[in-house]
Amino acid sequence: MLLRWVPLGILLAASCSPAQTERGPGHYVDKVTINGTEREYILRIPKGYKPGMRTPVVIALHGLSGNMNYFSSVTGIEDVADQEGFICAIPNGLSTNMRGWNTGFFAMAGTTSDTDFITKILDNIDTEFTTDKKREYVFGHSNGAMMAYYLGGLMSDRLAAVAGIAGTIGIPKATTSIKEVPVPKNPISVLMIHGEKDPMVAYKPGAQSLLQCTGAEDGAKWWAQQDGCNPTPTVTDFVKDYATLTDYKNGKSGTEVRLISTLNGTHEIPGAHLANGRETASGVDAIKEIWAFFKSHPKK
Repeated sequence: MLLRWVPLGILLAASCSPAQTERGPGHYVDKVTINGTEREYILRIPKGYKPGMRTPVVIALHGLSGNMNYFSSVTGIEDVADQEGFICAIPNGLSTNMRGWNTGFFAMAGTTSDTDFITKILDNIDTEFTTDKKREYVFGHSNGAMMAYYLGGLMSDRLAAVAGIAGTIGIPKATTSIKEVPVPKNPISVLMIHGEKDPMVAYKPGAQSLLQCTGAEDGAKWWAQQDGCNPTPTVTDFVKDYATLTDYKNGKSGTEVRLISTLNGTHEIPGAHLANGRETASGVDAIKEIWAFFKSHPKK
């Protein structure tokens, strides 16, 4: 038998599977199949991203009847991702579900499991890119905020923090006094932003709003109890004549629960890029505040 000499480098190369190539910075539209249905989401890899550089991940969830392209535009989240250096995914709700999210406690957007969808997005991002597993976050607006809170309860083992704009953690039901997000098994930081003049999702029970629900103040108190924060919050004038900050501090594992209440805020995203210009009635830039909160609250 004739033996041929083969360079060691070739043998090693042949015995190893090729490494997956990470995509570079840019705007992509990715698709995944969840329970037999194709779903899509925008994926933003920030400018300056380099393989090997541990990078935070932010999932951004639009409101009921919205879509990923509109949410990207109105929040400017892709620009913020570029400036701040985090990977951002903006999923689309199913059009058959009023283009919204099944939050478990509020199934107005259908009964399809959106938890599976969000989990798959995170798994795909973690597989392809160099991510920081201690800095994975979710935020949303309205029905998307409810989904973010729901995921905060279900995925507290994985997510470092969640944030919601004009959402709620619970809806009264005929058979029970309240149906709300699952109790988190692990401490998780939470930021809530809500306008006191919201005509859609009530800031307080009994307010003149379409959806009667657990109010923002009660929601913040609920999260603070789950995290073991100081029961008495610090309340400060956050933006004079515009917004108040209610802060529950010293939670387990360094967690914190924060509520930004905007005096003149409605159901619009504070600081949103609207067709007629920026939203200014609230006096707050929600996306700026959300990222600042996420940035200062990694998982411990």
